[in-house]
Amino acid sequence: MYNKELGIIGIGKIGSALLKRLISTNTLNKNEIIIFDIDEDKRNIRSKEFNVEIAESNADLVRSSKYILIAVIPQVIDSVLCEIGSIITEQQTIISIAAGISLTHITKFINNPIGLIRIMTNSPALIGAAATAIAYNENIKDYQIDFVKKLFNAVGIVVELDETHLDAVTGLSGSGPAYIFIIIEALADGGVKMGLPRAVSLKLAAQTVLGSAKLLLETGKHPGELKDMVATPGGTTITAIHEIESAKLRATMIRAVESATIKSKSLNSAKNKN
Repeated sequence: MYNKELGIIGIGKIGSALLKRLISTNTLNKNEIIIFDIDEDKRNIRSKEFNVEIAESNADLVRSSKYILIAVIPQVIDSVLCEIGSIITEQQTIISIAAGISLTHITKFINNPIGLIRIMTNSPALIGAAATAIAYNENIKDYQIDFVKKLFNAVGIVVELDETHLDAVTGLSGSGPAYIFIIIEALADGGVKMGLPRAVSLKLAAQTVLGSAKLLLETGKHPGELKDMVATPGGTTITAIHEIESAKLRATMIRAVESATIKSKSLNSAKNKN
């Protein structure tokens, strides 16, 4: 019935990152994908870059695609849903990565009971290292979940959660890269203060964060245990840790996640009242 496995509406940073990874990892064949973006230049550039078909409109894309990924900003998703809502069938699946747009809100625009999946991912999707959480409605089938997991495993790791937790995911991993960039920059500044060249200091700081995260994920050890492995009695590390704890970095990071989560909830509430 549908000649394309996946249609992508919106070829911005995340849409383009997913498109690139799906093709480069052979998760999907380029002939299984169709794209559309309101920006003609953008869609033409991406079509040429990845050799994928361009739809004539959002509606045309929906008529061709089994799975429809909506990768647009929250401010314009309603206009997209108005355009496609009446032509979505029960055999199709909508995947939304629009931040703060609930499954309930999307359902208001769809005439048929279909499977809906909401995604919260983050900017490391650009290099295949995203942290992605998925939530779905009651109409979803196991094979649909498996397909969406396959898509987003191409850009990183995937966890399943109830939708009520997605605001916390926004506060933690959605906004999290910005927190880590600040930490990397601060570490590099510390190195510069102590006489290291800026470029060297930044490279060492970034690799330290990367290596530490990889060590935690691959060993499965608690971060406190890994910290203790580095902090020898009376050494440099425990002295530095004392400064970190005195400055309440731990509490600051907890509050950062909390405040971003609260903000996400407020955005959700405002949107869902419409």
